[in-house]
Amino acid sequence: MQITVTGHQWWWEFEYPEQGVVTANEMHIPRDTVVKLNLRTNDVIHSFWVPKLAGKVDLIPGRTNTMWIESEREESFLGQCAEFCGEAHALMRFRVIAQSQEDFEAWTLA
Repeated sequence: MQITVTGHQWWWEFEYPEQGVVTANEMHIPRDTVVKLNLRTNDVIHSFWVPKLAGKVDLIPGRTNTMWIESEREESFLGQCAEFCGEAHALMRFRVIAQSQEDFEAWTLA
């Protein structure tokens, strides 16, 4: 499974190309599934960070970086931009919701 993550000043966009879904500041993933994140930005350097799931990876304009995440349990995780990216940097928080495969599929259809 792949999700395209785009850092904007000052919010996060999550695009699920296989499911045809786009969200803002909330990413859903199925539990026990390795998820590839394609990280990009079109404005300034951001740093994608979900402390309980993975380390930090920088997003650099004109470049796509990747990382993989997986949750073994159904839980909600907090994430944020870890690179000062301007005056509203503190607004760049987001949530990762790990859920069962059935709940994830139902969410994509909602």
